[in-house]
Amino acid sequence: MSGRATPGAGRRDVLRGLAGAAGVGTLAALTGCADDRPRRLVVAAGDERGIYIAFARLLADRVTASTGIAVEVARTEGSVDNVERLRAGRADLGLALADTLGDPPPDGVTAVARVYENYLQLVVRADGPVRRLEDLRGRTVSLGAAGSGAAVTGASLLRSADLPVGDGAERVRVTYAGLATALDQLRRRDVDAVLWSGGIPTPAVSAADEATPLRMLDLADHVERLATSSGFPYAPRRVPPVGYAPAQGDAARTVGVPNLLLARAGLADDLVAPVVDVLARRAAVLLPDYVRGLQYLTPATMIQTSPVPLHPGAVDAYRALHG
Repeated sequence: MSGRATPGAGRRDVLRGLAGAAGVGTLAALTGCADDRPRRLVVAAGDERGIYIAFARLLADRVTASTGIAVEVARTEGSVDNVERLRAGRADLGLALADTLGDPPPDGVTAVARVYENYLQLVVRADGPVRRLEDLRGRTVSLGAAGSGAAVTGASLLRSADLPVGDGAERVRVTYAGLATALDQLRRRDVDAVLWSGGIPTPAVSAADEATPLRMLDLADHVERLATSSGFPYAPRRVPPVGYAPAQGDAARTVGVPNLLLARAGLADDLVAPVVDVLARRAAVLLPDYVRGLQYLTPATMIQTSPVPLHPGAVDAYRALHG
């Protein structure tokens, strides 16, 4: 089966193939080393304080422990940066928000699995004037690092709310910074809001909240407009009860965005298969204990990577696991 399966129908074909595949070799055979070349993977992750790098390190430890493959986790600016590293051959695997990839997705990039979901977190000072997204008009917001998925999603969010970007009393001034810098800017009132995409709670945000009380804005009223204006099927998600959650607590909603684990198209099949094996068999230990976000690491959802085609090695691994 080609890794260039047609989006939608291709995923259904894979699901049918999982149950009916016959004569497929075991996963051990798939992951066997064809020669004596060093077996090594580089995973493009994200901000040091985010869930991408925490997830990548947990995955790397377990892949190395089970296969002996050396796995290096690279700190990056996030989704956009990761995709560029894959395309340039500077990384073998990388994490990215699904809404940053486009349809059709970039050439040279394939999928290993749909792994988990990020929460869009628009955080302000609890004692500040910003109570809803529209209150950002004429104010300053940090949309994350310039190469992050949050920067892409944030730009779409502002457009969906008819909030023009630029200088002027009626425009939103946008800045870009890593999470630690952005939170410090919020504490000093250099920015009025910080956008972050990650698990809830994010420890760095919780720590900042303890020092300077913060509030996460409820984005429930904007999810449908965001989906309509962007063309991406964003979904509303309940905000877990954490310290910086909106005042509505359990009733509050924000935007959920699936994460994909990607691979460069030319990566050897026998390096992709053991990663799939760890994702499928060790899902329970691949997210930090503090995360209360939605978990997608199940066989039925892992292959839902449309419009990004599954890597051929991932297809073979799923068949070996479920054939």
